[in-house]
Amino acid sequence: MSFKLKSKLFSKLFLSVFLLPLAINAQNKEYAKQVIEKLCSDDFSGRGYVNDGDKKAAKYIAETFRKNRLGSPTVDYMQYFGFQVMVFPGETRLKVDGIDLEPGRDFIVDAGCPNTKGTFKIVYIDSATIDNKFAYETFVKKLNRRTFIVATSIKGKTFLNQDRAKNILTNTVGAKGLIFDKQDKFTWSVSLQKDEFPIIFIQKDAIKSTMLELEIEIESIPNNHQTQNVLASVKGKLYPDSFIVITAHYDHLGKFGPAIFPGANDNASGIAMMLDLASNIAKNPLDYSVLFIAFAGEEAGLLGSYYYTQNALVPLNKMALLINLDLMATGDKGLTAVNATEFPDEFKLLQFVNEQGSYLPNINPRGKAANSDHYYFTEAGVKSFFFYLMGEYHFYHDIDDKAEAVTLSKYNEAYKLVYDFTNAYIKQSIANFKNTEEQKDK
Repeated sequence: MSFKLKSKLFSKLFLSVFLLPLAINAQNKEYAKQVIEKLCSDDFSGRGYVNDGDKKAAKYIAETFRKNRLGSPTVDYMQYFGFQVMVFPGETRLKVDGIDLEPGRDFIVDAGCPNTKGTFKIVYIDSATIDNKFAYETFVKKLNRRTFIVATSIKGKTFLNQDRAKNILTNTVGAKGLIFDKQDKFTWSVSLQKDEFPIIFIQKDAIKSTMLELEIEIESIPNNHQTQNVLASVKGKLYPDSFIVITAHYDHLGKFGPAIFPGANDNASGIAMMLDLASNIAKNPLDYSVLFIAFAGEEAGLLGSYYYTQNALVPLNKMALLINLDLMATGDKGLTAVNATEFPDEFKLLQFVNEQGSYLPNINPRGKAANSDHYYFTEAGVKSFFFYLMGEYHFYHDIDDKAEAVTLSKYNEAYKLVYDFTNAYIKQSIANFKNTEEQKDK
């Protein structure tokens, strides 16, 4: 990829930046692996809201910052806040026709599933029944509080519109709950509130025949959860009141009964790169100050980053650029930059840095999106990017996003790109500032 730089100043700047060695940007892939393995270990319980998983992760990150002698806007590196969230701390069992199913592997429930216990008969419905008034009325007569509805396939096609099936229970006092069977992949989430009724998802290979009866025990509770963002900083050499902000969320989905969602790619990988950068920048400060923020509550709806923008410890107007790292475990197919269309000049700089370093095969532009912790900073007027790596990695919000599944195939290259882009952006900003001041003096 090649393109013309817009100004002579820009061109001269990069001749100076790239013909001379940049500041030390040593990356440590083995260290990143160790961080991911630590954060994905059973001791952290999926970094969620059971067994203090996210608190243990926050403590580990804060101790790492302290060990590397980073400062912080707070006394203990923490910024505390809270929210209510549904958790599944206890019994999680499902038996279909006498066969036990494995939580997280064979079945999952909606993240807002209420407490559910008992033995239930199963009745089936398909799209054709919903669309036929007489058939639907006949079907509804079969329902009672001791039945679960299975929204199943018809003529080999899966039930495509789950909302249509959910409306059955929303609009009738008939059945206890709803099942979607023949699921190809589980993608779990976090819920801040309790559902009206239980919804169960069953893998397509978990049941070999028509289901007749199920026994279920799901313990779920709304938890008034107290959590924390973790913040650290390195003072800039020349302009300490201007900040580059590097962020990553450390929370994940936690546990569903005994099933743990480790969250290696999402987002132990981003935390690993952030800690690696923090360690090296602490030893070799940049011309601008650097603020590192490990966010809680991302999986619950970007709650940690939203809280920060409303309660900023380093003022938002001092933030020159924010880089959010999420899903950083691959890179064989390049990097995508969210907000590329919002900040086209900075995106071109990113492409240029990548081309000069021959780091990643592609740097792909993406528009504005509320899909990670950069979003509320963008809304508040902070120039922000969300970087994620692309490659052959098929585990997302499931129990197989494990440390051993992560290859970090382009970790070193991605690290260098992030570091060099940060350094180049600072140099460009300083040069532009000096040029503006010179113009004022004329």
